[in-house]
Amino acid sequence: MMHKLLITDLDDTLYDWSGFFVPAFYAMAEEIAGITGIAMDQLLHEYREVHQSLGTVEFPYATLRLPSIRACFTGMETAQMKEALRPAFKKFNGIRDSRLRLFPGVAETLEALAARGLTIIGYTESSQENGFYRLQKLGADGFFKRVYACESQFQSTYGSNEKVRTVRTKKPNVDVLLDICRKEGRTPVEVAYVGDSLTKDMYMAKKAGVTALWARYPREDTDYYEKLCAITSWTQEDFEREERLRRHMEQADLKPDHILTSFSQLPGILFPGKEY
Repeated sequence: MMHKLLITDLDDTLYDWSGFFVPAFYAMAEEIAGITGIAMDQLLHEYREVHQSLGTVEFPYATLRLPSIRACFTGMETAQMKEALRPAFKKFNGIRDSRLRLFPGVAETLEALAARGLTIIGYTESSQENGFYRLQKLGADGFFKRVYACESQFQSTYGSNEKVRTVRTKKPNVDVLLDICRKEGRTPVEVAYVGDSLTKDMYMAKKAGVTALWARYPREDTDYYEKLCAITSWTQEDFEREERLRRHMEQADLKPDHILTSFSQLPGILFPGKEY
């Protein structure tokens, strides 16, 4: 059966999330260390604890929750703390904006798929003010009929968008994926799902019975993974769950239906024999 619906992950599938976030975050932290005199190791340790308590590394102004920062600026109002640290936040935003780019071929591929009448849906663990904001910033939101994003844990000045729907649980959640299929009026055999995480995206796609497309693009060797682990919102339980899912996939022989080295391969997989 021909695919009628494409559900795609966003971060590290359409654009290089870790490639902008890690350099931007560490540049910000180094600037904060310079402003306050707090040791970088201390800042990173506290960031990890705060991120784990919040369940995300993308909580706005998480810096203001760090014990060492609060002690450094004792007696200051929040607005005064933000102003004192503004050069650091500005550095984060500048590096983010300069490095946030779609992967090669993504825009052209989304355009080609939309031209074929394929419905394109986004499904991300990021909140609306992060995930959908990035699509808008990149000029890619117009290709999407809808985007399912995680419910925000904070009050945001970012306005709601009619394309966005919220989900209350993070990946992998097979029921959520099947519910998205139902809401979009498609059965699993009509749906393809693309994502970069083997134990989240691919596990969920295989269990749901949709075509599983693993975005395993060639990447430069960096220390981004180690740097992310140093500030991660993941708890030990999260890492253990990841390992259990990995072992289960191996034991059950759950494998992606296709492995993508480029997003541009999608049209040939979803519409074999067609020219673009």
